[in-house]
Amino acid sequence: MKYLAHYDKDKGYDQTLSEHLKAVAEMCTEMVPNVVKFKDIDNDIIKCLAYNIGFFHDIGKYSDYFQEYLVGNYNGSYKNHAHISACFSYLFLLDEAKWRYKNEILRYIVTYLCYIVVRMHHLSLTLDRLFTIEGQDLMWQELNVIRQNIFENQREILADLSSIAPHLKDFDFSVYLDLQRLKKNKHFINMPQLLKMGRFADDQWYFFLIYMFSLLVDSDKLNSAELVHRSTKSISPSKVVNYLAFKDKGNVDKTLLLKRENARSEMINIVDSLTDEQIKNSRFFIITAPTGIGKTLSSLQCALRLQQRIQDVEGYVPRIITAIPFINIIEQTRKEYENVIGDQANLVVHHRLADITSNIKVDEIIPVSKALLEMEAWEGDVILTTFVQLFQSIFTGRNSALKKLNKLAGSIVILDEVQAVPEKYMSLVGATLQKISEYYGTRFILMTATQPKILEFGDQLLNNHEYSSKRTVDLFPSSETYFGQLKRTKFVPVLEEEMDTDKFIEFFMEKWNALKSAVIVVNTIKRSVEVFYALKSELKRRGIDTPVYYLSTNIIPIKRMSVIQEVNKLLKANKSVILVSTQTIEAGVDLDFDMAFRDFAPLDSLVQTAGRVNRNGQKGQYLPVYIIKLAHDSDYIYHLFNRKLTMDLLRECTEVYEWQYKTIVNRYYDKILNLGIPQESKNIWNEGILKLDFNKIQEFKLIEDLSDVYDVYVEKDENATFLANEFENVIIGRGDYANCNSFERKALLRNVMAKMNDYIIQVKGRKVEKNLLLNFENRNGVQSSLRWISPKDISKLYDEETGFKFV
Repeated sequence: MKYLAHYDKDKGYDQTLSEHLKAVAEMCTEMVPNVVKFKDIDNDIIKCLAYNIGFFHDIGKYSDYFQEYLVGNYNGSYKNHAHISACFSYLFLLDEAKWRYKNEILRYIVTYLCYIVVRMHHLSLTLDRLFTIEGQDLMWQELNVIRQNIFENQREILADLSSIAPHLKDFDFSVYLDLQRLKKNKHFINMPQLLKMGRFADDQWYFFLIYMFSLLVDSDKLNSAELVHRSTKSISPSKVVNYLAFKDKGNVDKTLLLKRENARSEMINIVDSLTDEQIKNSRFFIITAPTGIGKTLSSLQCALRLQQRIQDVEGYVPRIITAIPFINIIEQTRKEYENVIGDQANLVVHHRLADITSNIKVDEIIPVSKALLEMEAWEGDVILTTFVQLFQSIFTGRNSALKKLNKLAGSIVILDEVQAVPEKYMSLVGATLQKISEYYGTRFILMTATQPKILEFGDQLLNNHEYSSKRTVDLFPSSETYFGQLKRTKFVPVLEEEMDTDKFIEFFMEKWNALKSAVIVVNTIKRSVEVFYALKSELKRRGIDTPVYYLSTNIIPIKRMSVIQEVNKLLKANKSVILVSTQTIEAGVDLDFDMAFRDFAPLDSLVQTAGRVNRNGQKGQYLPVYIIKLAHDSDYIYHLFNRKLTMDLLRECTEVYEWQYKTIVNRYYDKILNLGIPQESKNIWNEGILKLDFNKIQEFKLIEDLSDVYDVYVEKDENATFLANEFENVIIGRGDYANCNSFERKALLRNVMAKMNDYIIQVKGRKVEKNLLLNFENRNGVQSSLRWISPKDISKLYDEETGFKFV
């Protein structure tokens, strides 16, 4: 009999089960770098476990019930294969690895976690309701029927398996299909409860479980899609040098170029100066540098040089993963990376709105469904992603999110603007980065202008005040000198009284010079629209023709890009221009104004706004960043403590010069650190990670709850209409999409949605209801969670300058 793992009748495709098991086992093993190890499990054991989990994960597919299900003749519960495979692998690993562990209980814990990996590999990770009182009888009955069927066919099955593993020729299935042995095993039945009670509380078990689960799910899905795991390619650091020479050609600001070159050279020299032993042991590399110093390319070159050193010292090529806090700045980083890497390696860009086809090389022929799988699995040499994708792949039990987690192992991870991690999670994230570096052998480059002491926060949670400092290398020790020389901007706090919009406009006109450019950053969309129209009105009244632009998430993304480009063009031409914005401007937008007006916010946000003024230091010295207080707007956005702490620090002086920013930021984070561990971090670590409670772990939300926020599609031009039509065609399988299977349709839908995002804004539920926004279904009857502004409603509901009109 030909035993199959997968079968597609329509496409005439099948995959033999023995081929699948062998390929998944080998892929699971080869994806484990030599640096992965846990406190009680060394690398050899990890690879042994990975191989056997991969080999036996689908052993239950040898049942006649599953084989009949594949060809469409059976659809009962006996087709289920994951649980019987998990039982088989549990008994096999329990016996096979007796000699490998320090004690019996360690063997039972590790083997049980491997059982969970196999049992749940088509689902999401959980220890809930694995053995329920009401479901026990039915569960064992189902397992017994499948067991009996496999046992009866063991001669044919062993013959099939021996073609890929000759040593299994005399394998005795009865030993590993002994369900009575499992029932009598108290460690097997009681282990979920013991783990959840914290009887064996140890952070290594969480990171072991999600890693092994990720290995299996990733390998299984790649092989099922006829894809292979590719070895990581190294990239020469000289590619950065070559690109910079091209990019900086013709730049007249030699002083700035020299500063950037000196800073970059210092960082590379630090990497070069490390001994082989330091390369082995160092896990964190810190770059604390002011805006405009060229951190993006400097950190990439450091990562590439570190990649070379690791290859020489540890014998493997680490993948490079860069995570950025916000989607709206990922494209500018992508362009820089593409210019550096070229065709030498495979760059994968992965975020919620990523265009799948942009990850396919021009000369590649690959279906979009497979391109989606490779993108979601981070199958690339360099990965560019978001904080959400990174951290939601760590603090989760979801199958699809965990799939890529194993790619962190042995990698170099650049965390750009690490201060964007919410303070309530800094302890949790700091501790997690330390544990991932320890167990997975991951190196981290932490990069920011306002280093938030995230590792010290982690030390607090781990009650270990030595680990991070011993394994940390400062790549830019001259940062103090650089910060001390900065004279680009200064904070001018004007916080004696609160202002309304009219009062602010009066203040703005008093401080602003009509020949100068200015950015105004406020805390709410409502206030930003008010200020925009009030300012335009005041300028018109005074006969001043300076252009005023508007930027916030209230306007569609394609318009945001247009605004940034137009404003940048005027700024580069030294023209007077005013931009009214929300915090959107803080997210790495490369604009350079003469002055700024910032509604009150925590200190790190104020520093980010200052980074949009006199970025290159060519406009003079100590250009002002006025800090004002617009009513109680900041109360709705920021926590009380952060506001109070910032207010106290700012009230100590009439002006804060740029060379003082680093000192005041350090004081800010020291005070937060002294408060102790935030409850949110403590709960997820102690109740979630230490007790393997995935419900508690999934309380981690990097972005605040969006349950009351709707995606609204603004159909405002022909391209928007074309994309909406394509969206409908894919969903209902019309036209070119009529013969697509569910996987292909998912990938195509994802790709269309990525393009549709240019026309999507997020609107709060109460505003949606007040404005009676239509469901997308009203367009042509196609079901979707989107709301919709039709072409005929554009003038009523959407303003070309300020976006969505709300009551």
